[in-house]
Amino acid sequence: MSIKPNPANNQCVLFCDNSLRELINFREDVINSYSKAGNRVILVAPNNSEYKPESPNIKYIPIEVDRGGMNPIKDIKYFINLYRIYRRERPNYIFHYTIKPNIYGSIASKILKIPSTAMIAGLGFVFTSDSIGSRIARRLYKFALKFPEWVLVLNKYNKDLLIKKGLISSDRLILLKGGEGVNLSKFDI
Repeated sequence: MSIKPNPANNQCVLFCDNSLRELINFREDVINSYSKAGNRVILVAPNNSEYKPESPNIKYIPIEVDRGGMNPIKDIKYFINLYRIYRRERPNYIFHYTIKPNIYGSIASKILKIPSTAMIAGLGFVFTSDSIGSRIARRLYKFALKFPEWVLVLNKYNKDLLIKKGLISSDRLILLKGGEGVNLSKFDI
């Protein structure tokens, strides 16, 4: 399921999220691991955090996204901006986190023939609400989740619901039973 960092190939791994703060908070160790292995790492997220990469191999590209909004014009603009970034940077692999990157990023990466993984930490109101916006989001998810190589989830309920609703086949869906992992030296429990 994972790509193997290979300094000789100068691979590029891109991480896309709807929050730079959350991307760094939860995935900084993974990002630094890829960088230390000699890979270029690109972070694409809104600029909502003070972040100084610890390596020149890490590049941050800010992007605007209306995280909770349902404005189709803003979402189309977000999709176009992701597409342009992906086309310009040409990463070898992309990890998408949260609903809009999972939807629009997965579509953009498919068009550009860049393999990707979508991470669904939780299904949230999109699956508990029956509003028109939630119904549209579920349809977009169903379309977009055809494209990533893998879809990762953190709990059995989400895995079962995605399969039951026909959003993804079980052969590309991975349950991370123990979660993503926690750096105990960073987070004192």
